[in-house]
Amino acid sequence: MPISRTLDYLPLNVLTLCGQEFFQFTKKILGEPEAKLLLKISVKSTSSLLLIEDPLNVFNEDIDDHELESLKEQLCFKLKNEKYLIKPGVVSGFRSLKEDLKIKHDELLKQPVEKQRQRQQLSNVDSSSLCSLAPTTQTTTKPTSLSISEHKEYIVRFINKWCCDNKENVGIEAFNLAQDVDYTINIDGDQISDINASIKCKCGRLIMLGKNNNKIQVSNYYKHLLSIACDHMKKIKQAANDNRSKQQQQQQQQQQQPQPQPQPQQEDQQQEQQQQQQQSLTLPVATTPLSQSNVSSIQFRDVLSPTTAQATSNINSPALAAQGTHNGKRPLASQSQQHRPTKRSRT
Repeated sequence: MPISRTLDYLPLNVLTLCGQEFFQFTKKILGEPEAKLLLKISVKSTSSLLLIEDPLNVFNEDIDDHELESLKEQLCFKLKNEKYLIKPGVVSGFRSLKEDLKIKHDELLKQPVEKQRQRQQLSNVDSSSLCSLAPTTQTTTKPTSLSISEHKEYIVRFINKWCCDNKENVGIEAFNLAQDVDYTINIDGDQISDINASIKCKCGRLIMLGKNNNKIQVSNYYKHLLSIACDHMKKIKQAANDNRSKQQQQQQQQQQQPQPQPQPQQEDQQQEQQQQQQQSLTLPVATTPLSQSNVSSIQFRDVLSPTTAQATSNINSPALAAQGTHNGKRPLASQSQQHRPTKRSRT
């Protein structure tokens, strides 16, 4: 069969397809399960498909992945011994597509350099005819108007704007992605001096970036960040949630702080005051014999305060003396009065 017939189904830009365009191409040629398999193993461009040995070898590995198991059931037969056999049509489809792409690539390399330049100029003329008001010099110089560093600045600026616009969707107040920290930009040119760009995420995935009017589009990287396949984005969200929870706990602890306890010095002063009150209520008992009046005054003094007891003792002393008189008891005479001579003198 002539080669021209086998390659008629390939588009002219098949060797530069990437991102969504490459996914739609493989979905149309091979089928949707095959295209999803390439997307699952991060084969997102024609150049990546040519470099990989066999994308179906992933089924031979013991990988625990629910999506991969679902694709395995669609692309393989399950044997009675619980093993799987890849469908022959799936194997031949990948093999024939890779062979045709290699032939197309070899033909491009064999073309003279002048013919490649003519094809590039022809494509520039076709694109300029769509906008007749613009000068042809602008359309021809537009692909080479930006250097590689300018392309990188263009990508970084759009990523920063996307982070600022999607803080609420992501759920992170201070959401920002830094170049060479969260992602790495790769820009190079192929045989026809066309710019190819890709972004390598911190999670390890390589995302091919599309183009529109020779301007690099970053939408594929945005889709990757919002998908469940980006482990780096999961870590960023988890770190933000942990920081938010820590701040909430600190605020709750500050609101629930207990009342300040009394100082040890205040406790000692309170204990000393209590001891002084107890000592004021109890006095030592005298060992010398006391009269009834003194005993009653001491007992009465024990109950009252020191000032009141002194006043009471002064009042009770005459009272006690008067009480002795009313009771019919005469106060004892002194010793000289008791021993007076009883003899009378003789007259």
